[in-house]
Amino acid sequence: MKNIILPLIALSLISAQSFAASSKALDKKFKYCDDITQVDKLLDRTNQEVSRLQAEGVKIERIVVSKDRKELYLISGDVLVRAFEVAFGRNPEGHKQFEGDNKTPEGIYSIDYKNPKSEFNKSLHISYPNKQDIEYAKSQGKSPGGDIMIHGLPKGQRKGQLTGIVHPFNWTQGCVAVTNEQIEEVYALVKENTLVEICAMSK
Repeated sequence: MKNIILPLIALSLISAQSFAASSKALDKKFKYCDDITQVDKLLDRTNQEVSRLQAEGVKIERIVVSKDRKELYLISGDVLVRAFEVAFGRNPEGHKQFEGDNKTPEGIYSIDYKNPKSEFNKSLHISYPNKQDIEYAKSQGKSPGGDIMIHGLPKGQRKGQLTGIVHPFNWTQGCVAVTNEQIEEVYALVKENTLVEICAMSK
């Protein structure tokens, strides 16, 4: 029996590795932003419990954020794991270029660290600015800014109770915001170094 089980385990590992290697979500050259409806064709598992997904070892390979749809997607292979409505910077059109422009970055980045004690419940830091962002801002004699996160609402606040604003209206300084309940799920499912693709807003 052992002689049968071991080859099966090995085959499963090889299949998993092959799947990961061929996943579009891991390919930086592949862009969901080129046609956001590609997300709609993924296998929908958005209603399944986080605990079940974790028990299965589901790995989020890419976070896709659509400015047009105002939605954030967690994707694993050909599976849509979560879809949440989001808020952006108060000036959402266009790519973030300078500190204080209240814009949300666009393009391919990654999650470079997670903060469990953020002033916005929990947060995941996006790797803006990259080298190109820094060089462009410097050429204009300005700072590119930073501290761009995916985060929840301010501590002590709930959806619909923000002073003067209501999620998901665009209220951040350039971050991508979800509710506190949603950031708990994002934080639990997403690991550091996960790709983040933020789609430009259509004109």
